[in-house]
Amino acid sequence: MNLWATREKSLIWLRHELAAESEVIQEGFEFLNKSVGLFDNIGSSDGETPKGKFCRICAITLAKSCHLLLGCYSLALDALAQESGALLRPLIETYELLVYFRQDMSRVDEVIDGKLPPAGKISRKVSGDYEDLRKYLNDNASHFSYKIESIRHLFDSNIKTQSLPTHSRKVFEVNLQLLNAFQVFVVFEAINCLFSAGFNANDLADKIEQWRDKSKKAFSHIVYEA
Repeated sequence: MNLWATREKSLIWLRHELAAESEVIQEGFEFLNKSVGLFDNIGSSDGETPKGKFCRICAITLAKSCHLLLGCYSLALDALAQESGALLRPLIETYELLVYFRQDMSRVDEVIDGKLPPAGKISRKVSGDYEDLRKYLNDNASHFSYKIESIRHLFDSNIKTQSLPTHSRKVFEVNLQLLNAFQVFVVFEAINCLFSAGFNANDLADKIEQWRDKSKKAFSHIVYEA
């Protein structure tokens, strides 16, 4: 039994048939890493000023987003995208935290004082758009369920239970597109936060917009079926 057969197949696709998709996802992580570094540098140079505290908290929040995105990517390689839904929920929370802090930079003091509101309240404050997705993840990914949405991937084409996951290239492509979409959301919010901190991020923003357009082109061939 080769536990990593599916991952090995995924990596071959990424080197060949899905090289363009692999490249834009790699670039997305590089933009995230660049943004974390910028926040960290500003936080260090500005010390205990409001901007310094804001940037340090943004650096930590964005770094966590990056870890969660990488976790989702890693699981997708193993055809465990459904299981990665357990990571998608806190990923949404980190994204909404960035929005929450950007809307009022003084809110980072709630983190420092241990008085940060719960995720649901923060989502409502920032007019979060993910309530339905949160409910779906709670029902089908964050906790085990026997609903068909939660267990469909556990069976092969002959409706036989399989212990090791497998996937087609088509399914893998769709999962990569979803991952890239969340990369775009988080990276653009990071840029918004940098602007809010008074950092001139125009050059970086231009590069990120070009990357977003490149991402759309890389995944433009995907057609969803009902």
